[in-house]
Amino acid sequence: MTQPSRVIYLPPGVVAPQGPSSPSIPITPGIPFDRTFFEHILPPAIQGFCAQVECKVPIVEVLTVDGVTHYVIGISGVSDAWVALHTSRPDHPHPIQMFVPYQTIFRVEVHPEGDEKRRHLGFVTESTVPDIIPQIEAAVAKGPAAKAPARAKAKASK
Repeated sequence: MTQPSRVIYLPPGVVAPQGPSSPSIPITPGIPFDRTFFEHILPPAIQGFCAQVECKVPIVEVLTVDGVTHYVIGISGVSDAWVALHTSRPDHPHPIQMFVPYQTIFRVEVHPEGDEKRRHLGFVTESTVPDIIPQIEAAVAKGPAAKAPARAKAKASK
């Protein structure tokens, strides 16, 4: 007599859980840092870490199997195969968007905020956004307006 392959026999006193038997969040076997990690696990883990050590701008590092350390500013997007990271480098002040396959991620580290020289490497959290907005607004306000008088002077001297 053969048993159906989908039947599970429980010991006496154990009741089967009601509801769907599969998890609501897809799990990729063998890959610890997958879409679920970057969408549901990492953001609250960063917030919890910052609450414990009282840091406003944590340094989030994603290390890949090729030996590269990616300093994450934010997560731009996710798919089932890769994560799009908004990154920066210590020697390069401009942000970079990088698409990293989940299979290549070796380790993810969260550190308290670094020194002032490495400030551009920090992960942007909700508590840091209000601090950044006035700086951006001030740069935008003085950008084209500050160049206009210099152009007028250059044209007048010709």
